[in-house]
Amino acid sequence: MAQASGAFGLTDGFDDDAPSFGGLGNMILPPDAIASHAGVIDAIDGIVAQHDGEARRNAVIALLSSTWEDARARVTTALHDRPGAGLRAARAYAHATDIVVAGAVHHVIKHLHPAPVRTQGERLSIIAVGGYGRGEMAPFSDVDLLFLTPLRRTAWAESVVETLLYLMWDLKLKIGQSTRSIAESLRYAGEDWTIRTNLLEMRLVAGDTEPFETLSARLWNDLFLKTGPQFVAAKLAERDRRHERHGGSRYLLEPNVKEGKGGLRDLQTLHWISRYLYRVDKAWELC
Repeated sequence: MAQASGAFGLTDGFDDDAPSFGGLGNMILPPDAIASHAGVIDAIDGIVAQHDGEARRNAVIALLSSTWEDARARVTTALHDRPGAGLRAARAYAHATDIVVAGAVHHVIKHLHPAPVRTQGERLSIIAVGGYGRGEMAPFSDVDLLFLTPLRRTAWAESVVETLLYLMWDLKLKIGQSTRSIAESLRYAGEDWTIRTNLLEMRLVAGDTEPFETLSARLWNDLFLKTGPQFVAAKLAERDRRHERHGGSRYLLEPNVKEGKGGLRDLQTLHWISRYLYRVDKAWELC
């Protein structure tokens, strides 16, 4: 078993590359020590078997709320023990969110809007985008989701998305969301650099794989691979405007550590450019 050294000589004591639900890996705790996907699904099915109506809804909300709060508390405790493991903690927060979102999706699709026979157009992918898609979340980050359909939205997909949003709002999640078809996603990505950057980091959390895989392939083949220089120019221009807004210097007495010169957003810009040009997920893949 790999031993990954953390800050101050600490070790995590588990497989550094162990995949989580959602494929995040490399977290501050083993994935199942944070939250268990299988455990949440089994618990939801058990609630449905025992309760009806409002009692069922309240019990599901209570389960998902406690799962989320308990998982975040475990991550926070681990971060106190390993204060240099911020990135691993951020991935662990994303993992906890994955489990809650996937649990909500399971409940809505299996128990509230079951459709044993769905047409090809009724496939639905629930996709994390932006920082959540990258797998890096602060404790109170927005949960940015794309509800993706192969074609235009069907009545079933609209009902599922609406019910999901109400459920996640009841869980007090800060949801940023859009519902689009593959064609709409491609069109918006072609017109807007921010949307394109968000989709660059998209990650499937729940639902059907086909729409997600189709969009990913078309984004790379039809857009990303053909517009590398334009993307670099756009992101560098965006960086320059951002620096101007935040003082234009890395030596400010009170710098903005996220948006200012030399801050987190600059590191993310380097990541976006390297991923866009070379299709890499980690900096050392460029070596």
